[in-house]
Amino acid sequence: MRREARWVINGLFIVIGCILAAGMAVRVRRQERAERTEPLEGFEVFCSGEEISALYPAGDSLWVGGRDGVKRLDIRTGELIDYVAEDLELIYAAEIIEGADGAVWVGHNAGVTRFSLEGRRQDFAAPALTGGRVNTLLYMDDRIWVGTMEGASLLEEQNGVWAVTKTFTKENGLLADPVNVLACRDGELLFGSYLDNHPGGISILTNTGWQYLTVEEGLAHPYINALLPLEDKIFAACGQLTAGGLNQIELHADGYRITDTFDKTDGIPGEKVRWLYLDSNGYLWITTESDGLILTKGTGLTHPIEGIVLTWEQGLSDNEIKRIVETDAYYFLAGRYGLTRIEKQAVAKLMEGEHHGEDER
Repeated sequence: MRREARWVINGLFIVIGCILAAGMAVRVRRQERAERTEPLEGFEVFCSGEEISALYPAGDSLWVGGRDGVKRLDIRTGELIDYVAEDLELIYAAEIIEGADGAVWVGHNAGVTRFSLEGRRQDFAAPALTGGRVNTLLYMDDRIWVGTMEGASLLEEQNGVWAVTKTFTKENGLLADPVNVLACRDGELLFGSYLDNHPGGISILTNTGWQYLTVEEGLAHPYINALLPLEDKIFAACGQLTAGGLNQIELHADGYRITDTFDKTDGIPGEKVRWLYLDSNGYLWITTESDGLILTKGTGLTHPIEGIVLTWEQGLSDNEIKRIVETDAYYFLAGRYGLTRIEKQAVAKLMEGEHHGEDER
């Protein structure tokens, strides 16, 4: 009886401690916000305080996926237009993409949902899909690849009906079951793993079979957060918490090799590289877990990296940017605590050197 009472008392202390810690964190964050100077011109934050994991621009609206479902915002005002689906939860990792027929695919915590142009909805979930939350989607050759915490699945349309036709796990080719990111280059598929370091890394399905890149081959970390295929190379964003970096991968006669590595000593503002985006103007966005992002001209990176660092202090919703999309006039950055909209003209001015000083590396 005394032992049970002791467990109850200890449990109460733990709960109280967690509440106090959370309260202190909120208080510190409010104080930081109060002390922040004016954001840079052209920066505006919507959905403040909301965790946003997925973005999809569609005409004059922006689909935003988060904890409370998928909603549409007016890209000019940031105001809510309506909800596409309130029952889909997108937190930590998820994605919204468009298929060849204009249908929109949403990866979320419970599976994948397809919205046709006519508004019809179709849901896919385990056991047809590999299980766990959906981390990533990839459109390739009129098919949809789905990466989940327990593998990868291929969705194909057959006689007007979409169905799962193939799955990959550790048992039939992958380095690890969790597929955090998918990418393709010249018809070859890349699967980036997460939360598994035995060994973890990148599994590549080539025209001749499987190839693997791990820390033994030079990866900065076994957890892969983003893959950016380019004409002459592939960038891989790696890391967790206080470890990681950016790897450059190139194709040689004997397969893919890691040819360069960039980290905090090269000017990346944080250890874990969170997301990579090459925009229509040729600017490369390299984001981190909790220290903002660095914006560079082009993909020919040097040691150190030449670019401009942007953080919460300059106008981001917060220092963790999880996804980036663009329209004709704006960039939209999904953050852990809100959505940042940046005018393209403002970024062009920054990159042309009209704002120098502490933000430039």
